[in-house]
Amino acid sequence: MFTKFRTIPMAVAAAALLAAVPVSEGSVFSTAAFAQEAAKSQQKTRKVPAMSLGVHKKVQKAQEAMDLSNLAEAKEILADTLTSKGINDYERAVVWQLNAMIAFEEENTKETIRAYEQILQYRESIPEALELNIVYGLGQLYFSEENFDKALEYITQWENQVDPTLIGVSQLSFIATLHYQRQTYDQTLEYIYKAIEQAEGLDTVEVKENWYQLALSAHWEMNQYAKVRDVLEVLIIRWPNPTYWTQLAGIYGELGEEQTSFSVSEAAYLQGFLDDKPLQVINVAQIQLARNAPIKCAWIMERAFREELIEDNAKNRKTLGQCYLAATEYRKALAPLQVAAREDDDGDLWLQIGQVQMQLDQYNNAVESFKNVNDSFKDDTSESARNKKLSATMMTGQALTELKKFDDAKAAFTRASRLANDSRERSAVANWRRYLSGEEQREQLLTGR
Repeated sequence: MFTKFRTIPMAVAAAALLAAVPVSEGSVFSTAAFAQEAAKSQQKTRKVPAMSLGVHKKVQKAQEAMDLSNLAEAKEILADTLTSKGINDYERAVVWQLNAMIAFEEENTKETIRAYEQILQYRESIPEALELNIVYGLGQLYFSEENFDKALEYITQWENQVDPTLIGVSQLSFIATLHYQRQTYDQTLEYIYKAIEQAEGLDTVEVKENWYQLALSAHWEMNQYAKVRDVLEVLIIRWPNPTYWTQLAGIYGELGEEQTSFSVSEAAYLQGFLDDKPLQVINVAQIQLARNAPIKCAWIMERAFREELIEDNAKNRKTLGQCYLAATEYRKALAPLQVAAREDDDGDLWLQIGQVQMQLDQYNNAVESFKNVNDSFKDDTSESARNKKLSATMMTGQALTELKKFDDAKAAFTRASRLANDSRERSAVANWRRYLSGEEQREQLLTGR
């Protein structure tokens, strides 16, 4: 059948169709049945003219063509009907309503709007309930065309005419959405909270998640972060979507409640809500560092690598290594740090690795790491690079001293003295040279050489 409509707004045209109903002797037809229903719903009546037998036959013929999807024939019949001698305003309204249905079926929104607006020229000759439906429908149609100002014009007209007690949750939520599109967020919140309040008072109406989402967006736009938090807490309870957990953690951060933000993020992680969000998983790991729980950071990163929740790259390996370092798990820290340093040719990281290796008495490995530091910064003439090369060279000398490679250690301290550029640095080199000399003499005494 033709009257299978695609969307609610245009179903108005079918539901309110002024079907011609015979009343007596077959000479005239009226819409008494529809008018009575309109009177019930609006508690108002309006005298509706009768439809002549001739116009009724043409309208019926057009409807039959529409049911057969012969829209061209239907349009031709309706155009002919409009030129009928003596046609009244009610009959014109019926014809234009059928034209609106055809335009909608052809997905011609602009022509649908034109037909609806033609009907309103005869508003005094149609039931008021139908007029209100058409005015509201025009608001929806202009909304679909993104003409939000014109949509609001019709919706305001509708609100001014309709009994306020008959405005339902679907209308309230639509009006709220319209105001959101017009960036009038105060009105968005006024209408959407009315819709929520009304729905919560009815057993037959379910509160919709997207109503709270609309309120959430409006509060965001107005920078009302405390209200954003409140709405998110409702959303998490009623519709525990992973996105709401991460948003709530973020908004607690905006409100300066960092510990609560950390707790919400961790709760989301423990529920598995972040498993498809690599950046959030890493963030939760880093949160453990901020909360002085670095070993938890390492556990989270290890699991993330094992279950392929995050990319296995230098940056993430470095994070894992730093977690282990902070937890004083130095041996476990070295492998991921070395992977990261090699991939990025990171001189700073090689310096840190060399220092850890020195603490672990891995002097040969430390010498190699410090060599990598100097290689990384060899073309860098900045003061910062000089300081790092000096530190690496000094510690190379220290490592070689511990390895009893005294000649190599002397050479390292000689290089360090060239890099030193103030008395403090030169004094430090001199002290290590004296230490080297003492160690060399002690070794000679022990070995008799």
